[in-house]
Amino acid sequence: LGPLHTEFDGKGNAYTTMFISSEIVKWKVGTWEVEDRIPVYYSPGHLMIPGGDSKQPWGKYLVSLDKITKDRYLPTGPEMSQSAQLIDISGPKMKMLLDFPTIGEPHYAQTIPASLIKDRSVKYFKLTENKDPWVSTSEDGGGITRHGRRVDVKMIAIRSHFAPDNLEGVQVGDTVYFHVTNIEQDWDIVHGFAVFGNRNSELILNPGETRTLKWVAPSAGIFPFYCTDFCSA
Repeated sequence: LGPLHTEFDGKGNAYTTMFISSEIVKWKVGTWEVEDRIPVYYSPGHLMIPGGDSKQPWGKYLVSLDKITKDRYLPTGPEMSQSAQLIDISGPKMKMLLDFPTIGEPHYAQTIPASLIKDRSVKYFKLTENKDPWVSTSEDGGGITRHGRRVDVKMIAIRSHFAPDNLEGVQVGDTVYFHVTNIEQDWDIVHGFAVFGNRNSELILNPGETRTLKWVAPSAGIFPFYCTDFCSA
């Protein structure tokens, strides 16, 4: 009862979530006959099969994305975690392999073999190939320039500091652009950057990447900027 989402395994079979009866139903495309069903816990909305809505599904596994988890996991408040259940669909009968809590409520999620990603994954951006006009590649390559009420700051981030790290001369109402380059050349060594009082934005900088943060000086005083991600501290 309550069919919601259907995916395919590439072998002529379809799999549909049943929200009301809390199950996955397997049926044959063409004859429309039910071939198997398996209970899930509880009230699945979407499901995913690697490549299941493409012309060539991989069709060995299915993940049921369940919306309701009362009585299943540690009760943490008015809202519970959701649940994902891994099901083997390689044979004639579905087999439950694993279930685990998840955050949020996934909608129309997709899965692909890890091999399609891991061998193509960028580990870091080479500084020698960074074409950003505000890139700074060393601690002494930064600086501060003023054009009217605009102030541009070229700076670097590296374990465990920024350079330059002491800025003076900014006036109330100036618009300051922090052009920050993470000069790390190592995988997964990211740095964050934020300015105190800048309420709606910060930066996450991948190794070798340059990004810009805009900040308007609201009043006279001292405003710290700081690392918000990793930082090695």
